[in-house]
Amino acid sequence: MHSAAMTQWLDQLKSIDIHLIAEKLGLKRDGSKGNYSAPNRPDKHYSLSLHHQGKYGQGWKDHTTGDGGTTIDLVIYAGYADDFLSAATLLGNWFGMPRPAPEQKAPRSRTKTDYIATKCKVDPSAAIDYLASRGIDIEVIEAAIKKSTLGWNNYHSPNLAPGQVGYGGDAVAFMIYNSINNCVAIDLRYVDAEQNGGVKTQCQGEKNGYYWTSDPYRLKRAKVVYIVESPINALSVETAFSGQTNIAALAIRGVTNVSHIDWTFLRGKKAIIALDHADKYNPHTGKRPGQAAAYELYDQLTSTDVAARMVDMVEWDEGQDINDRLQNEGKTGLQILLKQIDPWLICGMPSVSANETEKTKGRRRIFLPTQDWTVYWRYRVMDDFTQYVDEFKEIQDEEGFVSRSETLGDLCGFRLAAISRLSIQGHLATINGSLDAQPETVYGVSVQIPRGGPRLHREVIQGEKIYNLDWWKRLGPIWKPAQFSRMLTIMERSAELAARDVVNFVGLAWRDGELAALEGNDCFFTEPAKQCLYHNMTFPRGNIINARQVITAYQETFKQNAASIPLVWALGAHLKCVLGYWPHFQMDAEKGSGKSKLLESLQSTLAFQVLSGQMLKTDHRRRASVSYTSHPVGWDEYSKLPKSALNDVDGVLQSTYRFEFTRVGSALTPYLMCAPVLLAGEEVDVESLQSKICRSTLSVKKQGPVISHDLPQFPVYEWLQYLASLEPGQIRTTHREYLAYCSSRSSSDSTDATARRMMENYAAIFTAWAYLCEFAGIAVEQGNFLEDGLAEMNSHLMDTDGTRLPWVWIMEILLSELEAKHYEHPFIWERVSGDWALLLRANHVMDHISTATHLRDKYNHLPIKTGRVFKRQLMASGVVIPGMEDVERTIGGRRTAHLTAISLNALEKLGLYATPWETKEIKV
Repeated sequence: MHSAAMTQWLDQLKSIDIHLIAEKLGLKRDGSKGNYSAPNRPDKHYSLSLHHQGKYGQGWKDHTTGDGGTTIDLVIYAGYADDFLSAATLLGNWFGMPRPAPEQKAPRSRTKTDYIATKCKVDPSAAIDYLASRGIDIEVIEAAIKKSTLGWNNYHSPNLAPGQVGYGGDAVAFMIYNSINNCVAIDLRYVDAEQNGGVKTQCQGEKNGYYWTSDPYRLKRAKVVYIVESPINALSVETAFSGQTNIAALAIRGVTNVSHIDWTFLRGKKAIIALDHADKYNPHTGKRPGQAAAYELYDQLTSTDVAARMVDMVEWDEGQDINDRLQNEGKTGLQILLKQIDPWLICGMPSVSANETEKTKGRRRIFLPTQDWTVYWRYRVMDDFTQYVDEFKEIQDEEGFVSRSETLGDLCGFRLAAISRLSIQGHLATINGSLDAQPETVYGVSVQIPRGGPRLHREVIQGEKIYNLDWWKRLGPIWKPAQFSRMLTIMERSAELAARDVVNFVGLAWRDGELAALEGNDCFFTEPAKQCLYHNMTFPRGNIINARQVITAYQETFKQNAASIPLVWALGAHLKCVLGYWPHFQMDAEKGSGKSKLLESLQSTLAFQVLSGQMLKTDHRRRASVSYTSHPVGWDEYSKLPKSALNDVDGVLQSTYRFEFTRVGSALTPYLMCAPVLLAGEEVDVESLQSKICRSTLSVKKQGPVISHDLPQFPVYEWLQYLASLEPGQIRTTHREYLAYCSSRSSSDSTDATARRMMENYAAIFTAWAYLCEFAGIAVEQGNFLEDGLAEMNSHLMDTDGTRLPWVWIMEILLSELEAKHYEHPFIWERVSGDWALLLRANHVMDHISTATHLRDKYNHLPIKTGRVFKRQLMASGVVIPGMEDVERTIGGRRTAHLTAISLNALEKLGLYATPWETKEIKV
């Protein structure tokens, strides 16, 4: 993490006049105000533009390649530096802004891998000699050494003799780092494996979940990524493509690591699989280990929407890997081989004759019956296009060798990457972790289309629609419908290859009885745009340092944690599937207190959406906005909705406090409504939701420094993964403890059931805070969050003391009707011990509200509809005069029984006011 001085220094460098930097770099310009010529290639049309503000921020953009960035990035792009810090240092020296001295920090405890990595960096010259002997370019080796990803290790055990396993010896060391640049593992490749007991490679540190690359910055910028098994093969690929910075390589460090790596970082890049497909065939398993791993990797990349292809290695000799071919063929020869991409319809499965050769054994992914196998060879694919062999001719030469001449025709304007059978978990198993009794089977279709670039386009289709060509024509043109349908029959047989059980939910949910962090890419909705607002959500990623920065910034921007309470509420919303509920949130604010700015910052920090009042006017839109996710959603301009819509909105909010599943339309499209809602507006009328809502109060007096635009996003995905690793029972126990804590500090009567539910809501937020502190590595006491949260809770309880129960809303309606002389049922004003009382029958009140036309909307809005429940709440509230729960009076000359006497003094304490009057008909 940069210090404050370092951050300020970088900001100063980014604000330097970029045209002055261009002069320093010697860039040519088209006239006095035109674009510049690109520094790293012949550029006839001057495609490099420099600017001060715009889409790419302060900096530049190459309109040919699409690259862009800051002033510091321009120095790297021009080739004057290899990494960000070196470029910044050079820029500072040019313009008299030296790098600030580093702050003195307490030494971090060194791990074993840190110690080994430090030793490996001391003298890497032997690694250069060894790798150069394997055909790898010196420049490639030195670049990796400069990035501290390559070194040399000569440790050997003093307790073991040479030739014993674990002895060690001279080895090339490959260092692997995590997202915050800590060394997590070191792979050793021994020069003489016999000295180490025949063990050629060894790993120190973490194996699963981490890959090796020589330059993480190059990998991030690359457009094409080759995926290989070993670091030496990765260096061989970089040697073959030396000078082409848009191509990078990474090593998975063993075939078993394929399923442990998170491949989402490759979205938007073209992935080319070049594992050791030529591994020797194992007659016991019927597989080649490298080829089997390549198939698994292809399925994983395809399910992550990464456009993946395989290098065609059918003609490679058995046991050959990429480095072997580099030594045999040279750089140019290897580059040609790596560009030979597998052309077959089912990726990695070549079309061969019935009698397999040694080279083709173990390469069939699935069994195709004769009728499919005889036409399979006719289909050929490119990145985003499919062709069909229209005509062929077999030619036999003088020596008897038979070759085939083929004429290819266009089949369709896209590539069908996969058809997968999907079993969608039922909603009950998703929200509470129970056994799935109602899975639904659909089919996932992944295609690569020209307009999508290297990212796959995904669709979900019902089984009966697979042969509906009109459906397929939405993806691209189909020129040979009959042959296309024939292709689908073949691809149907591959549906089991990547078959999987999936969960349609975005956020934290249950999958096979275990908590799992799910994104939009993990879901397969039949109508994604309708069913889930976050159907294409990729949660922000980062590290715990980013988490601390965000928490600190929100605690500082408003005093008394007025901004951090909604932040914690939004992050804690993902506990909903564990606790079974989550409150909505009301943001109260004075005019000009900065509510809009805070709302914008929350959206940016957490990547959640805020919808306008226009979006909420129809039932369908409201339903879609809260469906299939625990990620919060904001409803802005809530108070501006028409009165007719507010009743329906209230119903949605009531049901989404927990969960509600429904199916809509003739197609019975499913909706699981559950997203917590942040309500925003000048006036948010949520009386009916008091027991299902939390709040935070913003004011001008509480304002602090405005949240910076440079504040990193909160690492939501890592947060979800952390929550998924927790024991659900422990989360519930923590919630019960905080509920007891809230009860002990509450200002409300312990017998008030509605108040207890409100305390449960705030206890849920405190539970989220406790785990958030553990995740970010901060103290629970930081910023006095718990005390400020309790103060907000007690303020909420006191402010709503008279409005929490439905009988209060009914009394408000009744008193208004009495004043307007609309109430026609018998009632009477009476003094009891000097105080006024209103005597009436509870059933009459509910009859009046239910039958009065002008009260129809209000009646529909009420959570209770009967006089029996209304009277029961009156009796429990303490407003009924003791001994006068069931009395008779003469009203209008008739005896009226079963009247209930309500004290006006008691009503006034709850903010309900009435004006008694006497008429000739009243007899006391």
